[in-house]
Amino acid sequence: MRTTTRDDLVLRAASGEDTAKLTELLGAAYRDEPRMAGLLPNQAQRETKLRALFSLLLKQDHLDHGTEIAALNGHPAAVAVWDRPGSRTAPLSRRLAHLPALLSVFRWRLPETARAIEAFNATDSHRPDEPHWHLAAIGTAPQARGRGLGRALLESGLARAGAHDTPIYLEAMTHVGVARFERLGFRVIHEYPITGGLTVHGMWRPIDR
Repeated sequence: MRTTTRDDLVLRAASGEDTAKLTELLGAAYRDEPRMAGLLPNQAQRETKLRALFSLLLKQDHLDHGTEIAALNGHPAAVAVWDRPGSRTAPLSRRLAHLPALLSVFRWRLPETARAIEAFNATDSHRPDEPHWHLAAIGTAPQARGRGLGRALLESGLARAGAHDTPIYLEAMTHVGVARFERLGFRVIHEYPITGGLTVHGMWRPIDR
């Protein structure tokens, strides 16, 4: 990834010391995201549960990730979590291994845990077989939105993938998101339903020729 500076903005690789701040940031950023709202319908508890969920995902599902932070005046304000090419494991075995931790996140409520496992397995099973970078999560702290931080993180990730001649895959939940990524060279390659009557748009950005 590139290190980018813009007056008060610095893009840098995340370290283990950033984990607590990143889980807090992602919990706030994804509070109203349609997929997470479907998984966690109780709005009053959603952000707290999201923090626990992202903590689990960062530590267990994305062990080989390439997480990049956009820091404003030295403080993390946006984050992009990337899975490196080839960093995939068997979805079912991973979910079963993580079942106790997932149950803890959802306070041992089996319906919520089952919805989460179903949604995550659907995402895993639809990822293309060709080696690729996968944008697992990207979010900006609510108070820092509108400053181009997400765009800066995306452009950094695109540059990294381009430098290694590697395509990129991501999931978009809304038509606005689809249009946004289409402007960056992505195209929808498939759509699939998940819990809550939502549709996920799998998007692919091929190698530039």
